[in-house]
Amino acid sequence: MAGRAPKPTNLKLVTGNPGKRAINRAEPDPTYLTNLEPPTWLPDDARQVWEEIAPRLARAKLLTEVDVEALSHGCVAIAQYRLAARTSGAQLVRTKVEYDELGKPRAPKPDAGGEYLNPWLIVQSMSFKQAMAIFQQFGMSPAARTRIAINPQGDLFGDGPSKGTDSYFT
Repeated sequence: MAGRAPKPTNLKLVTGNPGKRAINRAEPDPTYLTNLEPPTWLPDDARQVWEEIAPRLARAKLLTEVDVEALSHGCVAIAQYRLAARTSGAQLVRTKVEYDELGKPRAPKPDAGGEYLNPWLIVQSMSFKQAMAIFQQFGMSPAARTRIAINPQGDLFGDGPSKGTDSYFT
């Protein structure tokens, strides 16, 4: 059984570190991603998702060079979700179809059952869960954003020289 997910260092600093656990002052501070070209291996539909999301994350200063793989997997999950949503449409339940010797569908027997959940709904549900798990790490939901604090790179722990209040009111 896994415990709670670790709290980001920025969040510990903002909330005053109520658990009094040691703060990692050697935490990696990766470089922001400047080349927003999607990875070449991404399928076209996932590339389209990348082109929608990557610029937004970059503007929010939430996308670094080490995040490319996670974002790529999230884009694939969203692309799969969209495909499943389009394909399933409003058909939540399907009826098993039986065919006669000539290959023509037989009328379903009223008491035969044969109804089953549209398999595309399962794909849709699974891809949604995968996407949400990944994108919450990027703060892409209202609740996830409450747990993210942004500090400029190079001043992750506030150890840099004080800029005074003027920098906040200009």
